[in-house]
Amino acid sequence: MITKKFLRNFVLFALISALAFIASCSQPTDNDGGSPGNQGGEENPGEYAGEDGEEPGEEVPDVRAVMETLPDADYRGYEFRIWTSNHFNSTLEGRQAPEEEQTGDLVNDALYLRDRLVEEKYNIEIVYNIYDDSGPLFSAAQRTINAGDDSFDYALDKMMDSKSLAQSGLLVDFSRMPNIDLSNEWWSKYALRDLTIDGRFFFPTGDITARYAGSQYLMLFNKKLFEDFGLDLPYREVLEGNWTLDALFDLTKHGTQDLNGDGELRKTDDRFGLVVENMAPFCFLHASGEGLTKIVDGNPVFNVRNDRTVDVMEKLSSVWNDPYYVYLPTSYNTYDEVPIFKEDRALFAAMTGTNTVLFKDMESDFGIVPLPKFDGNQTDYYSYCQPYGSAAVCVPVTATDLERTGMIIEAMAAGGKYMVTPEVYDVTFKIKYARDEESSQMLDIILDGSVYDFAFIYDWGQVYSSFCTTIARGDSFLTRFDAIEDRAQSGMERTIEAFTNTD
Repeated sequence: MITKKFLRNFVLFALISALAFIASCSQPTDNDGGSPGNQGGEENPGEYAGEDGEEPGEEVPDVRAVMETLPDADYRGYEFRIWTSNHFNSTLEGRQAPEEEQTGDLVNDALYLRDRLVEEKYNIEIVYNIYDDSGPLFSAAQRTINAGDDSFDYALDKMMDSKSLAQSGLLVDFSRMPNIDLSNEWWSKYALRDLTIDGRFFFPTGDITARYAGSQYLMLFNKKLFEDFGLDLPYREVLEGNWTLDALFDLTKHGTQDLNGDGELRKTDDRFGLVVENMAPFCFLHASGEGLTKIVDGNPVFNVRNDRTVDVMEKLSSVWNDPYYVYLPTSYNTYDEVPIFKEDRALFAAMTGTNTVLFKDMESDFGIVPLPKFDGNQTDYYSYCQPYGSAAVCVPVTATDLERTGMIIEAMAAGGKYMVTPEVYDVTFKIKYARDEESSQMLDIILDGSVYDFAFIYDWGQVYSSFCTTIARGDSFLTRFDAIEDRAQSGMERTIEAFTNTD
């Protein structure tokens, strides 16, 4: 007789076999730049052979081996409840929960298999409550937590929309979650560095979400136009450390042209050197190694009057209001830059990484590069992770068994590192949308330079939104900051106080 235990073990064996197959399909070829957590030689899976296969390097863990290192527990069929959504908005999918079966979609199937492994390890059943968007999700979460209801084990959605729960004391401080080790490589060390207040951390992200590799801001460039203009592709400048604001704007001058000769630059008819969206000035500020805030002695402080920040802001302001350098559509709608770039009417387009899916059917080839440095003295490239694209784990204070919750979340994140992120990062970005080997290298640089900033998330005194509109007008933000500083400082202090008073 075929027993229930036999069937369960058979299914697990089949799942592990499928995982091994997925992992083998996701391994980079000899010409691939590799990616975090997914480098390996073809002959010996799990062992990185080093450049050109000459010397063995660090051993790359297999997902099964990693899961075995995590503590064991038997939760006797507990129904583990996750609230999330599978869309950023009506246009873009941002899958975080799998379908009830494998569909052939690489990300969906990786999520599905990850969940089955976690279920088997802890004898649980993972159940998703999938919302259309994060707004209704977090509104419902706030109502249930305030009512004292134990309605979900954790929520996973837009970092931007979880901010009110964090400031209202409705979430568990993740730095104190049992069975969670934030030093593990499946948690973002960048978010922990930039979004901690007085040791409290409410914005954990990383490989637990399929949105992690893709939340960073980046640039696309049109290869056809580069060839038409006889320009060298910018990859070498990036790799040699010479990709700067001056280098970018020297190139954008070649791209902008009044094609119909009517004396105006219009989004429907003309060609542009660089087309951006509203948040781009803030992302370019961070790419220059500065931000509106920084963490000092464990708390955020404003970074606006720092001399280097002022230099960067003045540089951005000097070009942002000139459409021959930067074009922001005057009647800007979501994704206005998409048709402009797809129709070969923009040399560069700046956007969040996940938006590259909108160009998968573009006829002309494009490349990917990080946003430029401020100048040649800057050592690293930085990529802002915008909080609408980033997803954070939210554990409600109504959770009844934090040791169980932490145990399962850690396993979900670890499984995501070696199953889900490779599919998103290596396959989806590097193979489907990034159309050359160099763009794969660029994506590694972009992910390694991730940064976050409280100013965008909380927009105290409208400091973030004022910055973007002021720079877009070509005005001085330092002057604007003088007018809003007291209000912004009060807002920041209220957030610090709320975080500090969290039990």
